[in-house]
Amino acid sequence: MKSYSTFNAKNNNETKCNLSADIELSNSTDSSTSIQKIGHKGFGTLTAAVFITGEMGGSGILALPKAIVDSGGWIGVVLLVVFCLNACYGGICLGYCWNILEERYTEYRTTTRNPYSSIAFRAVGRWGSRLVSGCIQFTLFGAGTVYLLLSSQILQKLLKDLFPNQSFCFWFLIIALILTPAMWLGSPKDFWAVAITATVTTILACICMFSQSVLDGNHKSGRVPHRIHDFHEFFLAFGTLLFAFGGASTFPTIQNDMKDKKKFSTSLCIAFSVIMALYLPVTIGGYTVYGEHVNANVILSLSKSSLSVFAEILMGIHLVSAFLIIINPVSQEIEEILDVPHDFHWKRCLLRSAIVFLMVLIGETIPDFGKIVSLVGGSTITLLTFVLPPYFYMRLCSQKSFEWPERHIPFYIRMYLWELILVGLVGGTASTYSAILAIFGSHMTKPCFWV
Repeated sequence: MKSYSTFNAKNNNETKCNLSADIELSNSTDSSTSIQKIGHKGFGTLTAAVFITGEMGGSGILALPKAIVDSGGWIGVVLLVVFCLNACYGGICLGYCWNILEERYTEYRTTTRNPYSSIAFRAVGRWGSRLVSGCIQFTLFGAGTVYLLLSSQILQKLLKDLFPNQSFCFWFLIIALILTPAMWLGSPKDFWAVAITATVTTILACICMFSQSVLDGNHKSGRVPHRIHDFHEFFLAFGTLLFAFGGASTFPTIQNDMKDKKKFSTSLCIAFSVIMALYLPVTIGGYTVYGEHVNANVILSLSKSSLSVFAEILMGIHLVSAFLIIINPVSQEIEEILDVPHDFHWKRCLLRSAIVFLMVLIGETIPDFGKIVSLVGGSTITLLTFVLPPYFYMRLCSQKSFEWPERHIPFYIRMYLWELILVGLVGGTASTYSAILAIFGSHMTKPCFWV
């Protein structure tokens, strides 16, 4: 074991910290036993699939019907399916990357706070690690803000009769305050019940929304309005479609909490199958029933009934539950940088409360979740989901050492990976540009504090 660390230090330019970790593990008589014990504390394949489904299936589904309309209708449906398959394969590549790290470096066989950044560091070096860290912070800050904005809209609609004069900006602040104590929990394995809640409520809410859209369609007479959309609207919708599959930033964190990390690809396939089974009926229903009149938040387009109210309550529960899942990697990464203790500590509470405060500031400044969705989806989500996982996987497989098993990527797989990277870069750049124009252009949304 000691010679293995020495070899890595000489040939892979490992830091002194990593070398010390290897020596410490090699000098421990029960190191392998402790690693196995750590592994058995994690959750299983189905539980991981539940986490992925609960984290990804919320805000995306609410914004998709409008995105399908703006992207040209059935063309958008085709793009939705293609993005689902590509995002799933990108996640599988990311899971393979982590398996490679555990295979080659002993320090990654224990719990790691920043697994995605570790993959980037081993694949391309320090610059990759910093890029991934920045992208994760931006992505999950943006996604968390979107979740809070959507839940605020839903809460405002539910309580409109009791509090008619309160805007969703007010409810945004209230929800953030309520969720702050729950933010103080540790890693996803500390609140597995939240993931189950998020998944179950999403499934039930989708059933209710689809059922209500069918009822609305039966009561409509005449042709549903549709029009031709320009490139600006198309690429804004493009970013929303990408956002719907933007869970890659949390994938390594979820995988890191599994008992058998090599089964992560199975969890991904299960989760993405469930997600598509939820996405397609709601998006097609919203497109065919409401057409151009569909709201950016499709749940606000539903006719008022007990069924739609139930859907709103369920989706509100999902959003606050999923919020706790997606914001956790941000918290863990910043805690790692600032050397915050792993155990429950006042520093953790202070730091995570500050994170919520920054999200409130962003949400109150740009209270239009659709524009934030397009910006985040076209920029950092594209990088983290479609561009970086294939690139890191190819780089790790190209690295050689006589102590490592040789890895070979078939030519057709390599071509597919490069295609993912190219499409992600071109489409993501155009989508990001369109979102920036929408946010800072002539139709800029008025901030909540702009009295």
